[in-house]
Parts: sequence; C-alpha cells; structure tokens
Amino acid sequence: MREDNFSRSPEKTVKSVGVLDLIHSDVMGPMQTKTPGGCTYAVTFIDDFSRHVTVYFMKKKAEVLEKFKMFKADMENATGRKIKRLRSDNGGEYTGRLFKEYLSKQGIRHEKTVPYTPQQNGLAERMNRSIVEMARCMLYHEGIDKKWWAEAGNTSEWIINRIPNTVTMKTPYEIVYQKKPQLKNLKVFGALGYGHIPDEKRRKLDAKAFKCRFLGYEDGVKGYRVLNVETGQVKIVRTVKFMETTSTGDFMTEVERDDKDEDVAAPHATAPSRGQSQTLTIFNDEVVPLQHEVTTETTIVPAPSHSMITRSRTRHIEETTDPEEAEGRKKQIVPL
Repeated sequence: MREDNFSRSPEKTVKSVGVLDLIHSDVMGPMQTKTPGGCTYAVTFIDDFSRHVTVYFMKKKAEVLEKFKMFKADMENATGRKIKRLRSDNGGEYTGRLFKEYLSKQGIRHEKTVPYTPQQNGLAERMNRSIVEMARCMLYHEGIDKKWWAEAGNTSEWIINRIPNTVTMKTPYEIVYQKKPQLKNLKVFGALGYGHIPDEKRRKLDAKAFKCRFLGYEDGVKGYRVLNVETGQVKIVRTVKFMETTSTGDFMTEVERDDKDEDVAAPHATAPSRGQSQTLTIFNDEVVPLQHEVTTETTIVPAPSHSMITRSRTRHIEETTDPEEAEGRKKQIVPL
C-alpha cells in the first residue's frame, strides 16, 4: 500500500518577509561532558529571514522558556520588530503550560512539528549540526579539553552570523543590525597569546602579561574571552598579543624574542666550561643553544640574601572591554 506523506511543514508555509517574522528553535543535548559551569544543554533560535542564530547554554531543558524571554527582549530591542511565529518540535520544554501561556500573552503563534519528524524543523536541526561540527573541529584542532565545548559553540555562532549565506548573499549580522560586521578581530580559536596585566594589578617586578589561549568574544563588551593557562580561569581582556601561527612547544620562546623589554622573571643560567656552547633554559623548560662559542669564564652573581614579597600573577584580572561594538543584546555567558 502506497503511503502519502503530508506536507513537510507543520502547516502551509508562510514565507517570512522581515526579521523576526518566524523563529526556528531546537534543543541540543545532553552532552556527555559538562561545561565548567555545569551546562549540558544548548538551545538555538534562528531567524528565518536573515538566518541569524543565537545560542544559549543550559543546565536543564526547563530553562528554554527563560532563554526565549531573553532572546525575545534582546532581538526586539535591537531591531524594533516583534516576533510573530515560533517553530519548534513537540518537546515538553516547548509545550508546557507556562510556555503556552507566555506565547498566548505575547501574541506569538506556535507552529509545532509532528512527533518523530525532525525534518519538519529542518532549519534548526541543520544549524545545530553545523554548530556542533564547528565546535568539535575547533577543540580537536587545538587540543583543547572537551569541557570547553560551550566556548567553542559560542565562537561558532559568532562566525556563522558573519558569513554570507546562499539565500540572501549577505551576512546575517548585516541584515539584523543594518551594518557590515567588523572582521579585523577574527582570531584562531585556541590560539596562544599573552594577555596584558594592568599596572594596577601588578608590582614593579611582576610580569606584565599572562599566558593565555583565545576562547572567543564577549557580547556587550569590547574584549576577548581568554583562558588563563596557569589558573584555568576565563578572563575578559582587551589587550592581547596572539601567536596564531605558533605551536604550543615554542610559544614561550617566541614571546621572549618579541618582547625583550618586558619585565619577566630571569631565566636560569648555567656556567659552561671553556669552549662549550652556553645554554639557556626558557619558561617552558626548553633548552635553547646560543649560536656562539663561549671563550671566557662565566661568573654567576649570587642573588641578594634578603627576601622579597611579590604579588602572584594568578590574581583576578580586571575585565576590560572587547573587539567589536555590542550587538544590542547581552546573552548569558556560561558561568565558569
């Protein structure tokens, strides 16, 4: 007996003619690895007209309504338009009593898919797959622990919104915010770098920078999200020197070459015998031979006997500002 399939859309498709006319949404998770903030889920909201995507990270599915309220307030404030329709699957997080009451009060029409037919919400499903694949590539390429999958997903969203799509031939960012995005601050995810420590946070002999890795961007702040390699904490800093083409092994050696005037801890030196090549031990325990022969005796000057109390470099760094203007919305960042 031949089966006749109903239309792939929940109802007759009404083409969106403007931003926020139709929003697609879907939940990802649970992920096998929790983020440092305890998140195992993510929910996406995609504007049908511009293909602009927003991702929020959650500890449980019940937070979908809260995230939708945040999304609605941010996007309507940024565009001056109202959300008219929401398309999702029949998951309990979308069909609960509170969610239905909120949509009814806001005058938003809810289009639901038939159970076990994810193809009816294909746009959201494909977007989630793209975000997961991009995040996976970022983590594995740079050898970063999987617990940072939310940071990689957040950066994936930032990139997708700044890539022209085949439907409009414009970037989603440009369609929503009516201006071209700035790409001068585009960085390689996981790139090693040196984040500046403000004068107010260090003493005379303290290092002027801390070793870090690039994790992404912060909405509403002109600053980079970076991982402090020594403390494992995520900081927001404005002044960072990234070594995007430098491998982890020789990172500290290159920094020593490029920033010779920085106040860094003195390397450990050994006194070689006559005629032998002198060696210098850098911070990452690599031994770098000098290019000339030593023909005179080297005298080691002992350090002063008095003790000196200096401030640790692992103290909290004041959050400064980030690379691009705020997009008109402040999304909840994963607590770390």
